[in-house]
Amino acid sequence: MLRCMLRLAEQRRQSSVRCMSSAARRRRALRSAFQVLEQPLLPIHQHVYEANLRNSIACRNKYIELTEKVQKGGGDNAIARHTQRNRKLMVRERLRLLLDDEDYLELSPFAGLGLPYGDIPSAGCLTGIGRINGLWCMFIANDATVKGGTAYPITVKKQLRAQEIAIQNRLPCVYLVDSGGAFLPLQSEIFPDKNHGGRTFYNEAIMSAMKIAQLSVVCGSCTAGGAYIPTMAEEAVMVHRIGTIFLGGPPLVKAATGEEVIGRLTDGSRFQEFKALYGATLITGFAKIHGHLVGIVANDGELSCPAALKGSHFVQLCDQRDIPLLFLQNTAPTTALTLSTAQAEMNTNHLKAQGSMMSAVACASVPKITVCGRAFDPNFLFLWPNARVSITAPGHAASLLPPNSEQEEEKKTQEEDKLNRRLREESSAFFSSARLWDDGVILPQDTRKVLRDCLDIIKQQQYQMSTEKLQSPLLRM
Repeated sequence: MLRCMLRLAEQRRQSSVRCMSSAARRRRALRSAFQVLEQPLLPIHQHVYEANLRNSIACRNKYIELTEKVQKGGGDNAIARHTQRNRKLMVRERLRLLLDDEDYLELSPFAGLGLPYGDIPSAGCLTGIGRINGLWCMFIANDATVKGGTAYPITVKKQLRAQEIAIQNRLPCVYLVDSGGAFLPLQSEIFPDKNHGGRTFYNEAIMSAMKIAQLSVVCGSCTAGGAYIPTMAEEAVMVHRIGTIFLGGPPLVKAATGEEVIGRLTDGSRFQEFKALYGATLITGFAKIHGHLVGIVANDGELSCPAALKGSHFVQLCDQRDIPLLFLQNTAPTTALTLSTAQAEMNTNHLKAQGSMMSAVACASVPKITVCGRAFDPNFLFLWPNARVSITAPGHAASLLPPNSEQEEEKKTQEEDKLNRRLREESSAFFSSARLWDDGVILPQDTRKVLRDCLDIIKQQQYQMSTEKLQSPLLRM
């Protein structure tokens, strides 16, 4: 019996060897089916070949020239200041230490060259895909040698494209943050529209909800809008004695909308407030507008830590109950924040709470009307004629000028007046509406009527989605 079993096993082995050898012969036969190019390809027209060769060499030289330019970042002086005075690593050195010992795929290295507002090498940040511990990851790393890490319009566009690739390929995102926030003289091109700066925070929240890891390393200053990147990340690491997070200048969210406006919008001026005594600087509650139940979020002062937590809870509650959200805001500028230890701790709590609320708004699937901006995908967004949309309010241009400038007083005053005029013009509601950053400018007395129409439209959409039967497409062939 044992000999029979061994004989059968040997027959099977020989049979498999014969099959393998025949398969190898077939593969060799397939390979030889293609002709081998034994001689070099000779161009038919020698002059065409030489012209193409010259053009190829010129393109290669141009590529090498631009590569050397972008790798220098902000130039020799900026590099010396970055490495010697600030004692920081260059951004490419950081990536070399972070990524595995292999080349990474850099994206859009020539972004930012030859723009109307000057050259911004690599758009002020490096984006690409590399392996960390064997896992492919998307990295977005600020280069602080380029304009101090300030974000320009092209910087935002490059970051959004990197996040889009990360979403499509489900790549974990690693942010190496060393940023001075937005370049405020170009604020009208940086944050108001749908695919402007606020979209980076929206994408960060959405990817986290999709279980795409969001990790942040604070390698230097993390100012203004840049402070929300590590705050909204799932894990944040700060470099010892170098990493800082703070909101410089006016806070991004502050308001003074009272209950008087709510009373003129709701049916019978009735409003059921949610957590009236907690976080009183943010008014939240339920009301009906022309019979439609809505959740209202309205500013009534600074968005403190308790107010932001209350806002997060309320937005999530409305999302759970399928109640549309109506946002009313009226943000006013404040003086710069002090740099005391107590204030720093308070700012940290503010950032965490505000980041939580931004994530809640971004991930809420219910319809939203009059949200803070296009970046958070509102169903409708309207402005009153007296509204102003800007990061820095007109009249605060002095904070944008160099603090230690040696300009003459008269020249500084002229520059400040010029910048204030520009801020006043670019922050107006009509400037915004002319660029389709909103869905129109409406008069305050028409607000209730416009909200009624919007809520009717939303209700119809919800009815159709709940009653329509999903059908297969009709194919006529």
